[in-house]
Amino acid sequence: MHPFLGKIARYFYFRKVLEMKITIFGDSITNGRGMDEGQQSNVLQRLIEAKRPDVQVRLYGMNGDDSYGALHRIKYVMEENADLNFIFFGANDASPYHLIRPDEFQTNLSKMIALLGSEKVVLISPPYYNDQEPMHYSSLSEVQLFRQAAKELALQKQIPFIDIFDIITKQPNPNRLLRPDGLHFTLEAYELLAEAIVEKIDQKNRENA
Repeated sequence: MHPFLGKIARYFYFRKVLEMKITIFGDSITNGRGMDEGQQSNVLQRLIEAKRPDVQVRLYGMNGDDSYGALHRIKYVMEENADLNFIFFGANDASPYHLIRPDEFQTNLSKMIALLGSEKVVLISPPYYNDQEPMHYSSLSEVQLFRQAAKELALQKQIPFIDIFDIITKQPNPNRLLRPDGLHFTLEAYELLAEAIVEKIDQKNRENA
């Protein structure tokens, strides 16, 4: 083999070896609803892969899904055998139309963690809501209960936790980061989430170094 071709082959071999695969498992926010003028978008994938080209991102978002529905879909996430799995539910669980209690939500998250392996899971809190929007149907106080349930579980299981609720509320005007329905993310909110996810990816890489 020509020496130059050998270098190219080694380059792609080591690039493949060093690649990390992650999944993001969630609802319509994971699914990018409202972005790219449609019901779904891979905006979150694009943002993360732009920051970390060596990371493969697989999105498993479904509009309207909650933690019960997630347990029926998790087999597809498991098949990815990813290095890290980000679990991002709670927006619909907190809705009065889904009739799910915070303790049920926590139990369902615990089941997902057991199936995916606690060493390969990062929990993401339920998102911030603008409950002043007339299109919205959940109160912020209710979301806080589900946020606390996720936070307590992460602490109990010693699992990394991204508090996207806290990240957004610390911005100067958090409501401007949401679309008119008071729930779904604008590009700016997705950028904040992508940055937080990349931080956890880098942390995992440092631990494995």
